[in-house]
Amino acid sequence: MVTCKDVMEFMQELAPSELAEEWDNIGLMAGSKTGKVEKILVCLDATVSALEKAADIGADLIVTHHPVIFRGLKSVTEDDITGKRIYTAIRNGISIVSAHTNLDHADNGVNAQLASVLRLRDITLLGRGPGRVGMLEERMEFSAFVSHVKECLGVSHVRAAGCDPTGIRKIAVFGGSFDDDLEAVRNSCVDVVVTGELKYHTALDASEAGMCIIAAGHFSTERIVLPYLASELAGKFPAVEVICFDEERDPFITY
Repeated sequence: MVTCKDVMEFMQELAPSELAEEWDNIGLMAGSKTGKVEKILVCLDATVSALEKAADIGADLIVTHHPVIFRGLKSVTEDDITGKRIYTAIRNGISIVSAHTNLDHADNGVNAQLASVLRLRDITLLGRGPGRVGMLEERMEFSAFVSHVKECLGVSHVRAAGCDPTGIRKIAVFGGSFDDDLEAVRNSCVDVVVTGELKYHTALDASEAGMCIIAAGHFSTERIVLPYLASELAGKFPAVEVICFDEERDPFITY
C-alpha cells in the first residue's frame, strides 16, 4: 500500500525541502501522512474546483505547486476561500502536499522545465536564485523569439520591458514572479529574460539598465512543471493512478 508519507518522501527526493525559501510554506497542507494513496491529482493550485474534481474521481491526494496555506490562519470555515478549500479537502478525505520554492530551485523543477520547453541548451544556474540560463540553437530576431515563446508556452500574448535586442541567443528563465535580481541577469550577459510577471519598478529599472524582460504569465511559466511531476510520480508508484488536472485556467483573461 502506498501512503501519503511515501509520496512525501519521494517529493523530498525530487524537490528537497532544504531548497525552499525561509518565508515559504511547503509539505503536507492537510490530511494524514498515514492515509493510503490510490489516486493522485496534480495541479498548480488546490482551488475549490480542483478539490471538487479530486472528490469526483476519488483521488486521495492532491500534489500542488502553490501552497494552499500561505499566510497564517486563525480559523478554518467555509466563509473564506482558503478555509473553504481546506474544509473541502478534509470533508472528502483528500490530503494536500505542496512543493513551492523548493520545486523552483530543484534540478529538474520549474525553471529547468521552463528552459526545456523553450528548447534551450547548455543550461546553467542564474546567480543565487532558482533561475536558469541557456542557449537557443540559433540566434533569433526579437519578434521571432516572442513568437517562439508564445508558441512554446501556448499563450496568445506576452508583455516586454526594456530594449528590443537586435539578436537573441542567450536566455535566462525565471518561472513565476521575477525576484528583482537584476545584478545576476547583468552578470550573466543574457540577451533576454523570460519570466512570468514582474513589478513595475523592476521593469523600469531593467529598461534603464538596457535589459530586456519578457513576461509571459505566472500561470503559463509554472504550469509546465506539472507533466514532469505527474510522470515522475507515476513512474515511482505504478500502482497509483496519477492525473494532471487539465481544467485549470489562468485567472487573468485577455480581451
